[in-house]
Amino acid sequence: MPKDTANPIPRQRPVSCRLCRTRKLRCSRESPCSNCVARRVRCELEDAVLPARVLVPSQATSVASPRNNGGTSTSDPDLVERIRKLEQIVERQQRLTSDHSPRTTSHASDIGSSSDGTQGQSHAFEELHVTSPLYSQNETRGVPTDEHLDKDVAWLESIYSGHVNLSGNKIPTNPVVFRSCPVQHIASAQTYITHNANSFGSSPELIRCVWLPQYAEAKILVQKYVDVIDHVHHVIHTPSIMSVVDEVYGCLSQQGQVKPGSIMLLLGIFASSTHSWVHVDAERGLFEKPEVANNQSPLWIKALEDVLDIAHRTAEVSTEGIQGIIISFFTLINFEGYSRRCRALYYNGLLLARELGLHCLDHPVNAARANTAQTEMGRRVWWYLVASDWLISMVSGVPQFEEVEPHSCLHRGFAARFEGVARGIYQCHPRQMVTRKPLNINDEDIVDGMSRVEQPLSQPTDMTYSLLRIKLAEISRHITDRTPLVMGFEGGYNTGPSHDVVMDIDTEIQTLINEDLPSWTSMPAAEIVSIYKISPSKAAHIAQQGYMFRSLLYAQRCKLHFPFYNRGFKDATFATSRDVCLQSARLIIQTEMNIEYMNLRYSVRYKFIGLLMSVFMSSLVLLMDLCHNRSSSRREKQRVEISDALGILEAARHESEVAARFLDSLVLVLRKHKVSPTGQRDSDITKPMFNPDTRFHGDLTTDTSLRSASGCNGDNINMVDGEELSSYFNDIAQSFEQGDAESFDWDSIFSGLKSSFV
Repeated sequence: MPKDTANPIPRQRPVSCRLCRTRKLRCSRESPCSNCVARRVRCELEDAVLPARVLVPSQATSVASPRNNGGTSTSDPDLVERIRKLEQIVERQQRLTSDHSPRTTSHASDIGSSSDGTQGQSHAFEELHVTSPLYSQNETRGVPTDEHLDKDVAWLESIYSGHVNLSGNKIPTNPVVFRSCPVQHIASAQTYITHNANSFGSSPELIRCVWLPQYAEAKILVQKYVDVIDHVHHVIHTPSIMSVVDEVYGCLSQQGQVKPGSIMLLLGIFASSTHSWVHVDAERGLFEKPEVANNQSPLWIKALEDVLDIAHRTAEVSTEGIQGIIISFFTLINFEGYSRRCRALYYNGLLLARELGLHCLDHPVNAARANTAQTEMGRRVWWYLVASDWLISMVSGVPQFEEVEPHSCLHRGFAARFEGVARGIYQCHPRQMVTRKPLNINDEDIVDGMSRVEQPLSQPTDMTYSLLRIKLAEISRHITDRTPLVMGFEGGYNTGPSHDVVMDIDTEIQTLINEDLPSWTSMPAAEIVSIYKISPSKAAHIAQQGYMFRSLLYAQRCKLHFPFYNRGFKDATFATSRDVCLQSARLIIQTEMNIEYMNLRYSVRYKFIGLLMSVFMSSLVLLMDLCHNRSSSRREKQRVEISDALGILEAARHESEVAARFLDSLVLVLRKHKVSPTGQRDSDITKPMFNPDTRFHGDLTTDTSLRSASGCNGDNINMVDGEELSSYFNDIAQSFEQGDAESFDWDSIFSGLKSSFV
């Protein structure tokens, strides 16, 4: 009899569970079956049919309805298959919940208690079931909510955004150890030490060793920084800095684990203190000669870079670490310029600051911590980075200049490029930060739970200079915003803002001078003590800050008008730019000479590249003025101004390699192009009178030009070939009086200098 193929019988499922089949027992075909329940073992029944009691009323109705409609019976294969899949999903969810819920607490404690990260990384895969909200109690019931879905998405995003480290120990990290020795021995100490491996037959391991000075020596270096350098870039909390020294050396003495941020802060301070070590510091008793200390500064910066390289890959760098990066950046730029290495250090600090959330300290989610000391220090650190970013975007390169007369040697000279890598670009946009500016208060007023009451800028505090610097940086950002990066000129580079934009920005600078520039910026220290009732040492710092800010302000204005300076001698349209640029250059020199006259000369001022570059630019502007006005009645005053400018570089050449490079390059290039002296130096020079109320558009007389009070007038300063610099440049001034500005190949002269302005 043929088989009935119209209604094939479906393949039967296994009758018994695995245990019953193995032991030849009669299985109840329920999950779990009675035999497995009696023996307390897990029932493995494929395609189990659960008792009818697990079905909800809706399911029972759906099964019975086909029979009532005359359709197929309840054994319909499709219907049974759908029910079976639903039962499997419920069973799987229940099994996962029972397997993972007891392990959640133990895994979290293991990962949280991991000291070196190894144990936490080994459990990275298991965290998938623990930290993900995918396995919450609500979702085991099959009802996921929008909140849980959002948590799932956020957790998945953390995987590829780097917040969860899935690489484990695949990327090796070089260890670093810290030891102390006398500061005189650090230069010759070994930077790597040998560590014997534990396993038999393995080769020894080289470990980076960072040598620190002894405890008493470290305190001297930190005190040197507080006394001389801190007021220039105030990013640390001075009253608590010695506690950082105690903490670090306490860990070293107990052979404990030190915090990377604290170590980086001390390394930055050591680098700054040794770089600024001068002859007057001999009384501190650490170094026999300043050169010995100066040579150690690069070693400290290298040590900080090594610690940073390891710390930012294995741990979170704290605010103290970013403070150390800022101090090292300031030190490095002073003896190396805005080099690639210096840029890398700065951008590392900016990246780590964002990682810490310093750019959003005043976001509403951080409202509970808004008035803490840590948050206020974070504001100081963040805004120092922001102000530096904006200043660099404007002053990292002298813009190239447009040619009006293509055949003019003079205009071709000013078309020479002094390009900077970061010119026209900044990283910190105001719309991408939610951090208020720091308060104008002293360090002693920074405590947890403090109010946000601050002093006006007319009242000098520890932060007033930094806040003025931020105002100047905002003007630099406005210049960058109004200067498109690509203008389509020669080489596709930006030629700088238009003259209309320059005049608009100049109005902002003039407003800053008239309305926001405090009177104390031009006061001597004694007057500051009398008016503001502060200590003489702090008054000296404030007076220095005032003159430093004025120099920065004048240099900013001089540089702003510099592209139109030369054209102003022939085109009346640019005459205002010519006058403002020239007057700003004179005020830069006047400010530096007033420091000598008022006995404000601080020993490390020649270590700051900002001062040296301002003076160098002023020298170029004054030389050009002498070229064009050789028949002017002020020619003797012009010679005195140039002599003063170059005298500052002469005095600085023995304390700053940057100043020596500036001066030597100018001399060599002028000699190369046969700019030879034709006369003798006139030593009849009038003594200046100090006028603290001088402004940009005021009258500039020879009474404001001062000779060097330190005796560095050039008569005993020798160049490489032995000629006297002051005499050389004064004789060149005479040759400029008698010559023609068009006779000099300014294109080659300025291109040969190969100088970039920070």
